[in-house]
Amino acid sequence: MKHFLRPTLTAAALAVALGITAGAQAQTSSSAAAPVANKAQASQILGYQMVGSIPGVIRQNVDPAVVGQAVTAALNGQKPNMSDAQAQATWKEFMTEMQAKAKAEFDAESAKNQAAGTAFLAKNKSVSGVKVTASGLQYQVLTAGSGARPGPNDTVKINYTGTFVDGRVFDSSQQNGGPVSIPLAHVIPGFREGLQLMQVGGHYKLFIPASLAYGSEPSRFPEPNATLIFDITLISTGPTPAGAQDGGAPGGGAPGGGDAGGGQQ
Repeated sequence: MKHFLRPTLTAAALAVALGITAGAQAQTSSSAAAPVANKAQASQILGYQMVGSIPGVIRQNVDPAVVGQAVTAALNGQKPNMSDAQAQATWKEFMTEMQAKAKAEFDAESAKNQAAGTAFLAKNKSVSGVKVTASGLQYQVLTAGSGARPGPNDTVKINYTGTFVDGRVFDSSQQNGGPVSIPLAHVIPGFREGLQLMQVGGHYKLFIPASLAYGSEPSRFPEPNATLIFDITLISTGPTPAGAQDGGAPGGGAPGGGDAGGGQQ
Protein backbone atom coordinates (compact mmCIF):
# COMPACT_ATOMS: atom_id res chain seq x y z
CA MET A 1 0.00 0.00 0.00
CA LYS A 2 3.00 2.28 0.08
CA HIS A 3 2.54 3.24 -3.57
CA PHE A 4 -0.91 2.62 -4.98
CA LEU A 5 -2.97 4.19 -2.22
CA ARG A 6 -0.45 6.86 -1.37
CA PRO A 7 -2.07 10.32 -1.09
CA THR A 8 -1.55 12.12 -4.39
CA LEU A 9 -1.67 15.62 -2.92
CA THR A 10 1.81 16.23 -1.60
CA ALA A 11 2.61 18.75 1.08
CA ALA A 12 4.05 21.07 -1.55
CA ALA A 13 0.95 20.76 -3.75
CA LEU A 14 -1.29 21.35 -0.76
CA ALA A 15 0.65 24.47 0.10
CA VAL A 16 0.13 25.77 -3.42
CA ALA A 17 -3.58 24.88 -3.30
CA LEU A 18 -3.99 26.79 -0.06
CA GLY A 19 -1.97 29.73 -1.31
CA ILE A 20 0.71 29.26 1.34
CA THR A 21 4.14 30.70 0.64
CA ALA A 22 7.06 31.62 2.80
CA GLY A 23 6.34 35.28 2.15
CA ALA A 24 2.68 34.91 3.04
CA GLN A 25 3.56 33.10 6.26
CA ALA A 26 6.03 35.80 7.25
CA GLN A 27 3.43 38.46 6.53
CA THR A 28 0.83 36.62 8.60
CA SER A 29 3.18 36.31 11.58
CA SER A 30 3.77 40.04 11.60
CA SER A 31 0.12 41.01 11.27
CA ALA A 32 -2.97 40.58 13.37
CA ALA A 33 -4.24 37.04 13.95
CA ALA A 34 -6.47 35.76 11.17
CA PRO A 35 -10.11 35.04 12.01
CA VAL A 36 -10.92 31.46 13.01
CA ALA A 37 -12.66 29.59 10.20
CA ASN A 38 -15.72 27.41 10.69
CA LYS A 39 -14.10 23.97 10.49
CA ALA A 40 -17.39 22.15 10.07
CA GLN A 41 -18.27 24.23 7.04
CA ALA A 42 -14.74 23.98 5.67
CA SER A 43 -14.88 20.20 6.05
CA GLN A 44 -18.15 20.10 4.17
CA ILE A 45 -16.72 22.22 1.37
CA LEU A 46 -13.68 19.95 1.11
CA GLY A 47 -15.94 16.93 0.78
CA TYR A 48 -17.94 18.51 -2.04
CA GLN A 49 -14.76 19.61 -3.81
CA MET A 50 -13.37 16.09 -3.62
CA VAL A 51 -16.54 14.59 -5.06
CA GLY A 52 -16.78 17.30 -7.70
CA SER A 53 -13.48 16.15 -9.17
CA ILE A 54 -14.75 12.59 -9.66
CA PRO A 55 -16.29 11.75 -13.08
CA GLY A 56 -20.02 11.13 -13.00
CA VAL A 57 -19.76 7.57 -14.24
CA ILE A 58 -17.59 6.70 -11.24
CA ARG A 59 -19.81 8.54 -8.74
CA GLN A 60 -22.77 6.53 -10.02
CA ASN A 61 -21.01 3.19 -9.55
CA VAL A 62 -19.50 3.39 -6.07
CA ASP A 63 -21.02 2.92 -2.62
CA PRO A 64 -21.17 6.38 -0.97
CA ALA A 65 -21.19 4.85 2.51
CA VAL A 66 -18.04 2.84 1.87
CA VAL A 67 -16.34 5.84 0.25
CA GLY A 68 -17.18 7.91 3.32
CA GLN A 69 -15.75 5.25 5.63
CA ALA A 70 -12.55 5.10 3.57
CA VAL A 71 -12.15 8.89 3.62
CA THR A 72 -12.68 8.95 7.38
CA ALA A 73 -10.15 6.16 7.87
CA ALA A 74 -7.59 7.85 5.62
CA LEU A 75 -8.01 11.20 7.39
CA ASN A 76 -7.46 9.42 10.71
CA GLY A 77 -4.27 7.81 9.44
CA GLN A 78 -5.64 4.28 9.36
CA LYS A 79 -4.25 1.77 6.90
CA PRO A 80 -6.43 0.11 4.22
CA ASN A 81 -7.60 -3.46 4.76
CA MET A 82 -6.18 -4.71 1.45
CA SER A 83 -2.73 -5.13 0.00
CA ASP A 84 -1.27 -2.90 -2.67
CA ALA A 85 -1.48 -5.77 -5.17
CA GLN A 86 -5.15 -6.33 -4.33
CA ALA A 87 -5.87 -2.62 -4.65
CA GLN A 88 -4.18 -2.35 -8.03
CA ALA A 89 -5.98 -5.39 -9.42
CA THR A 90 -9.37 -4.23 -8.12
CA TRP A 91 -8.93 -0.70 -9.37
CA LYS A 92 -7.76 -1.83 -12.81
CA GLU A 93 -10.83 -4.06 -13.15
CA PHE A 94 -13.12 -1.28 -11.94
CA MET A 95 -11.66 1.32 -14.29
CA THR A 96 -11.92 -1.03 -17.27
CA GLU A 97 -15.61 -1.44 -16.45
CA MET A 98 -16.08 2.33 -16.02
CA GLN A 99 -14.37 3.09 -19.32
CA ALA A 100 -16.68 0.68 -21.10
CA LYS A 101 -19.72 2.28 -19.44
CA ALA A 102 -18.51 5.78 -20.27
CA LYS A 103 -17.95 4.86 -23.92
CA ALA A 104 -21.39 3.29 -24.18
CA GLU A 105 -22.99 6.41 -22.69
CA PHE A 106 -20.94 8.66 -24.98
CA ASP A 107 -21.86 6.67 -28.09
CA ALA A 108 -25.54 6.68 -27.13
CA GLU A 109 -25.51 10.45 -26.58
CA SER A 110 -23.65 10.97 -29.85
CA ALA A 111 -26.22 8.94 -31.81
CA LYS A 112 -29.11 10.70 -30.06
CA ASN A 113 -27.67 14.14 -30.84
CA GLN A 114 -26.97 13.18 -34.44
CA ALA A 115 -30.55 12.03 -34.95
CA ALA A 116 -32.00 15.11 -33.24
CA GLY A 117 -29.79 17.43 -35.29
CA THR A 118 -30.62 15.75 -38.59
CA ALA A 119 -34.34 15.91 -37.87
CA PHE A 120 -34.13 19.54 -36.78
CA LEU A 121 -32.19 20.68 -39.85
CA ALA A 122 -34.46 18.76 -42.23
CA LYS A 123 -37.47 20.64 -40.84
CA ASN A 124 -35.73 23.96 -40.29
CA LYS A 125 -34.63 24.37 -43.92
CA SER A 126 -38.28 24.84 -44.87
CA VAL A 127 -38.84 27.66 -42.38
CA SER A 128 -39.50 31.00 -44.03
CA GLY A 129 -36.31 32.99 -44.53
CA VAL A 130 -33.90 30.13 -43.84
CA LYS A 131 -31.24 29.62 -46.48
CA VAL A 132 -28.83 26.70 -46.92
CA THR A 133 -25.27 27.00 -48.19
CA ALA A 134 -23.35 24.40 -50.18
CA SER A 135 -21.63 23.20 -46.99
CA GLY A 136 -24.94 22.50 -45.26
CA LEU A 137 -24.90 25.57 -43.02
CA GLN A 138 -28.33 27.08 -42.52
CA TYR A 139 -28.85 30.74 -41.74
CA GLN A 140 -31.63 33.24 -41.32
CA VAL A 141 -31.33 37.00 -41.73
CA LEU A 142 -33.21 38.71 -38.93
CA THR A 143 -31.80 42.15 -39.68
CA ALA A 144 -29.58 42.90 -42.65
CA GLY A 145 -26.40 44.84 -41.94
CA SER A 146 -24.99 47.65 -44.06
CA GLY A 147 -21.39 47.84 -42.90
CA ALA A 148 -18.22 45.91 -43.66
CA ARG A 149 -18.25 42.17 -44.24
CA PRO A 150 -15.72 40.10 -42.23
CA GLY A 151 -12.86 38.37 -43.97
CA PRO A 152 -11.74 34.85 -43.00
CA ASN A 153 -8.88 36.18 -40.89
CA ASP A 154 -10.65 39.16 -39.33
CA THR A 155 -11.48 39.63 -35.68
CA VAL A 156 -15.18 40.26 -35.13
CA LYS A 157 -16.92 41.88 -32.20
CA ILE A 158 -20.30 40.26 -31.55
CA ASN A 159 -23.17 39.69 -29.20
CA TYR A 160 -24.33 36.09 -29.36
CA THR A 161 -26.34 33.34 -27.72
CA GLY A 162 -25.55 29.70 -28.42
CA THR A 163 -28.20 27.02 -27.92
CA PHE A 164 -28.78 23.35 -28.65
CA VAL A 165 -31.71 22.34 -30.84
CA ASP A 166 -33.82 21.70 -27.73
CA GLY A 167 -33.41 25.33 -26.66
CA ARG A 168 -30.84 24.86 -23.89
CA VAL A 169 -28.35 27.74 -23.74
CA PHE A 170 -24.72 26.58 -23.59
CA ASP A 171 -23.02 29.96 -23.92
CA SER A 172 -23.67 33.65 -24.52
CA SER A 173 -21.85 36.95 -24.63
CA GLN A 174 -24.02 38.11 -21.74
CA GLN A 175 -22.60 35.30 -19.60
CA ASN A 176 -19.12 36.51 -20.57
CA GLY A 177 -19.76 40.11 -19.57
CA GLY A 178 -20.92 41.63 -22.84
CA PRO A 179 -19.79 41.76 -26.47
CA VAL A 180 -16.76 39.59 -27.25
CA SER A 181 -14.01 39.92 -29.86
CA ILE A 182 -13.14 36.69 -31.68
CA PRO A 183 -10.53 35.98 -34.39
CA LEU A 184 -12.40 34.03 -37.09
CA ALA A 185 -9.31 31.93 -37.77
CA HIS A 186 -9.89 30.27 -34.38
CA VAL A 187 -13.53 29.24 -34.65
CA ILE A 188 -15.46 26.25 -35.96
CA PRO A 189 -16.05 26.17 -39.73
CA GLY A 190 -19.80 26.80 -39.60
CA PHE A 191 -19.38 29.86 -37.41
CA ARG A 192 -16.60 31.24 -39.61
CA GLU A 193 -18.67 30.73 -42.76
CA GLY A 194 -21.75 32.30 -41.24
CA LEU A 195 -19.98 35.41 -39.97
CA GLN A 196 -18.56 36.03 -43.45
CA LEU A 197 -22.11 36.16 -44.80
CA MET A 198 -22.95 39.02 -42.44
CA GLN A 199 -22.29 42.75 -42.56
CA VAL A 200 -21.72 45.01 -39.57
CA GLY A 201 -25.05 45.85 -37.98
CA GLY A 202 -26.55 42.56 -39.08
CA HIS A 203 -28.47 40.16 -36.87
CA TYR A 204 -28.47 36.54 -38.04
CA LYS A 205 -29.29 33.09 -36.80
CA LEU A 206 -26.86 30.32 -37.73
CA PHE A 207 -27.91 26.66 -37.65
CA ILE A 208 -24.66 24.69 -37.66
CA PRO A 209 -24.59 20.92 -38.34
CA ALA A 210 -22.31 18.85 -36.12
CA SER A 211 -19.98 18.27 -39.08
CA LEU A 212 -19.36 22.04 -39.21
CA ALA A 213 -19.18 22.38 -35.41
CA TYR A 214 -17.42 20.08 -32.94
CA GLY A 215 -18.19 16.74 -34.58
CA SER A 216 -18.35 13.34 -32.94
CA GLU A 217 -15.28 13.62 -30.68
CA PRO A 218 -15.07 17.15 -29.31
CA SER A 219 -12.19 17.80 -26.95
CA ARG A 220 -13.55 20.96 -25.32
CA PHE A 221 -17.31 20.77 -25.84
CA PRO A 222 -19.71 18.89 -23.58
CA GLU A 223 -21.88 17.10 -26.15
CA PRO A 224 -20.79 15.02 -29.17
CA ASN A 225 -22.45 15.40 -32.58
CA ALA A 226 -24.44 18.41 -31.40
CA THR A 227 -26.13 20.69 -33.93
CA LEU A 228 -25.71 24.26 -32.69
CA ILE A 229 -27.78 27.40 -33.08
CA PHE A 230 -26.21 30.84 -32.74
CA ASP A 231 -28.14 34.11 -32.55
CA ILE A 232 -25.55 36.74 -33.52
CA THR A 233 -25.35 40.50 -33.89
CA LEU A 234 -22.21 41.72 -35.65
CA ILE A 235 -20.96 44.91 -34.02
CA SER A 236 -17.66 45.42 -35.82
CA THR A 237 -14.97 43.67 -37.82
CA GLY A 238 -11.35 44.36 -38.62
CA PRO A 239 -7.92 42.82 -39.20
CA THR A 240 -6.65 40.53 -36.47
CA PRO A 241 -3.55 41.99 -34.77
CA ALA A 242 -0.40 39.95 -35.29
CA GLY A 243 -0.04 37.29 -32.59
CA ALA A 244 -3.57 37.76 -31.29
CA GLN A 245 -4.91 34.76 -29.38
CA ASP A 246 -8.44 33.47 -28.99
CA GLY A 247 -9.45 34.66 -25.55
CA GLY A 248 -13.22 34.76 -25.53
CA ALA A 249 -14.85 32.57 -28.14
CA PRO A 250 -18.32 31.18 -27.49
CA GLY A 251 -18.72 27.71 -26.09
CA GLY A 252 -15.68 27.73 -23.86
CA GLY A 253 -12.96 28.22 -26.45
CA ALA A 254 -15.19 28.44 -29.50
CA PRO A 255 -17.59 28.63 -31.31
CA GLY A 256 -14.61 26.63 -32.33
CA GLY A 257 -11.33 27.09 -30.58
CA GLY A 258 -9.48 24.95 -33.10
CA ASP A 259 -10.92 21.59 -32.05
CA ALA A 260 -13.85 21.46 -34.40
CA GLY A 261 -14.07 17.73 -34.81
CA GLY A 262 -15.32 16.77 -38.23
CA GLY A 263 -15.00 20.28 -39.63
CA GLN A 264 -12.44 21.72 -41.97
CA GLN A 265 -10.20 24.56 -41.02
